[in-house]
Amino acid sequence: MELRHLRYFVAVAEALSFSRAAVQLRLAQPSLSTQIRDLENELGFSLLDRDRNHVALTDAGAVFLRESRHVLATAETAVKRGRAAAAGGEAGELRLAALGPATSSFLPAGIARFRAAVPGARVTVTEMPASEQLGKLMRGELHAGFISAPFPRLAGAKHLKAIKILRSPLVVLFDSEHPLARAPAVRLRDLVEETFLHIRNYGAETHRVWTQEFCRKAGFTPRFGAAALNVDNLTSMVAAGEGVALITRLVLRGATPGCADMPVADKNLCHELLAVSNPRYHSGLVERFLEIVAREAAAVEQRLQEPAVPPSTSSAAKRKKSSAAARVRVAKQTVVERRKKAG
Repeated sequence: MELRHLRYFVAVAEALSFSRAAVQLRLAQPSLSTQIRDLENELGFSLLDRDRNHVALTDAGAVFLRESRHVLATAETAVKRGRAAAAGGEAGELRLAALGPATSSFLPAGIARFRAAVPGARVTVTEMPASEQLGKLMRGELHAGFISAPFPRLAGAKHLKAIKILRSPLVVLFDSEHPLARAPAVRLRDLVEETFLHIRNYGAETHRVWTQEFCRKAGFTPRFGAAALNVDNLTSMVAAGEGVALITRLVLRGATPGCADMPVADKNLCHELLAVSNPRYHSGLVERFLEIVAREAAAVEQRLQEPAVPPSTSSAAKRKKSSAAARVRVAKQTVVERRKKAG
């Protein structure tokens, strides 16, 4: 069965006349009759009741007419959108994956600029862990995603293309009473005896994986403690004295009372964010988006290299500091209670 068979049937069903439909389709009437008969034979049921002077739809034919119209309309829309995308990317769909705080500093701005440049495009964004992104990119269910490096599983995804779009300095989070919290910078090998906390997002261990890889490059295997649900939860756990955390400056949202963030002194160690896509499903639309988002990410990277701005002493900042301090007190109390129960 081909689309032309559906077009022939719809023409006859709407005209209720083989002769009028044949004129409309510019076909010989005997040929049209043969095509409809072949369609009925393939389907295994009659679409039309007909004699020399009368043509009418069967019950099955009425249902098939409704569905055939839908199929033809969908096919026509697909052709129009495909042609528009091929002609210059003025229409089409772009399916993206976000990576939480790692992409929040540049992705919204990149999408806004892309939509302004390509107003006919439809963009959907779904937050998902790197491991899920890989499978969807391989199957063409995503056009582009973002993955933190190092991510060992990416090496096995042979058909994917990864581009480094953002490098961010690494920092270590300490509770404010930790001896190293007063140092100007810290070397990772000085943390051999520390317990490392990490973020487990949607059950994924991406943060733990790259923490372990950076520590391995520094010459040791880290000892891990509890997992946090997000960055806010992580900073509270660090402030409560549960451990330290290696994170990228990219996800920091400013100073947290009770928690100190110290730059990593190790040379050539930095967090890298990759834009990942599948060349098998590339289009002008995907290429244009990647160009725009790379420029936005580069602007963020430049800001990350600038010296940190001292925290504000405004009244709003003071209220924020007071609220954060209260969260730290609660977190510390929770740790004490846990240790009592363990004892």
